[in-house]
Amino acid sequence: MGDMQWLRARRVLFVFPLVLLWVFGSALPAASVTKQQVDAACATSQAALDQWDAAAARAAEALERYNDVNEELETVSLRVLQLRDRIEEKQSDVADIRERVVGRAVEMYMDGGSQVTEFVLSSSSVDEMLTGQEFLEVVTEEDISSLDHLAALKNDMEKWQEELKVDQARLVVLNQEALDVATLMEDAMNKKEAAYRSLSDDCRKLRAEYAAQLAAAAAAAAARTKGAAGGVPASVTPGFICPMNSGAIQFINDWGFPRSGGRSHKGTDVFAPMGQPIYAVVSGALRTYTNALGGNSVWLTAENRTGYYYAHLSGWAPGVSTGTYVSKGDVIGYNGNTGNAYGGAPHLHFQIHPGGGSPMNPYFTLKAACG
Repeated sequence: MGDMQWLRARRVLFVFPLVLLWVFGSALPAASVTKQQVDAACATSQAALDQWDAAAARAAEALERYNDVNEELETVSLRVLQLRDRIEEKQSDVADIRERVVGRAVEMYMDGGSQVTEFVLSSSSVDEMLTGQEFLEVVTEEDISSLDHLAALKNDMEKWQEELKVDQARLVVLNQEALDVATLMEDAMNKKEAAYRSLSDDCRKLRAEYAAQLAAAAAAAAARTKGAAGGVPASVTPGFICPMNSGAIQFINDWGFPRSGGRSHKGTDVFAPMGQPIYAVVSGALRTYTNALGGNSVWLTAENRTGYYYAHLSGWAPGVSTGTYVSKGDVIGYNGNTGNAYGGAPHLHFQIHPGGGSPMNPYFTLKAACG
């Protein structure tokens, strides 16, 4: 959840200019679809198309807000955890120093001396005793240093406690905002899907093909980015298809976005209405399991050993379990928000693991397949 900002310099825009080469050098299909063909096919569905475009714009706006809220939520949550750890650690230091200095006071008391005995017995608290003028007059420089350190620690802890109160109050606000925007997000996705279903078959088909061509530009741009963030070579994902109905989804390049516990996002979150069918992107063997982060999850291993990870499913399709072999396009589960995405907008967390190894950014592969 699953818990992001976009439309900044480090983020990739939804639509990219058309270029001539596919990622990593393979050519675009010769029989490309033109914008004029798309317009002609969609002419009879113009009203539905206008509704779909408006719904898509609202979904994009909702996703932007959703990412904004969740990015701040993750940042503040991490800061709260760090403050708590810091306070806990210093509390231990304070206890050690107090124990050492109090031990020194007890030694002085046991050694006698009417002046020391009198102020130890008359002090109403340890802090009063340790800061009393009589004590300070007879302790050593080492004791004074310990007391100074103790005072500094207490001042730091008071400051951190105030910061913690502010952050905890902000978390309450952010959690409510996250719930509100998740509701808006789901509503926008439902309206987008309904509008998409109203388009003619030809309009849907040609729009999808045209969008896939435009997505080749994104992959070409990604090829200039080194490392896992740059995407997956097309040769690693032969025959890859969109994991959900392309007209009912919304996603951005959210690779590297902050996540709980100081982690960064190692996948793409594909938002869609609750219960939307999820497909096997290639043929292969399945492993199903449930964990705290991913909730109901699926690991799909292709024949070339590339692994595809699906998380946050509301449930698995009938007959799907560990060991099941599926063909590309088979329904393997349904969109949801299980795991740490509970309470958030329903979405599929999707990863690609070339050779079964570390994940690489799936955004450009998804963009090419889903448009």
